Amino acid sequence: MISKILITLAVIVGCMWMLSARAKPALKTIPNPDAQRNKILLRNGAIGFMAIMAVAAGTMIYLEVDDRSAVVTVHVINTQSGARKSYRVMKNDIHSDGFTTLDGLQVFVAGIERIEIETR
Repeated sequence: MISKILITLAVIVGCMWMLSARAKPALKTIPNPDAQRNKILLRNGAIGFMAIMAVAAGTMIYLEVDDRSAVVTVHVINTQSGARKSYRVMKNDIHSDGFTTLDGLQVFVAGIERIEIETR
């Protein structure tokens, strides 16, 4: 019984909503030239800002990739004996526990060894 009442009320509310939506006459809008000009300026400013941000992001990515692909000299120094070995390595091939040289040699660093990176 309650469902019949709720459905009836829903139909009545729906009809009232449709009638109220139809009853409103469409108003003619007159564009304000100042508002149009401000809207165009704001849009052009946003487009310019996005273009500048895209160029800046591209530049940052290029510089980061260029920096990672640089060839550096890595010195592995034994802290107990003072023995020193040097290797030529790409910067992005250096990890916390070792590195891979330009010749493809994988070098793992022991706990008693220290790594120094020489950039040019």
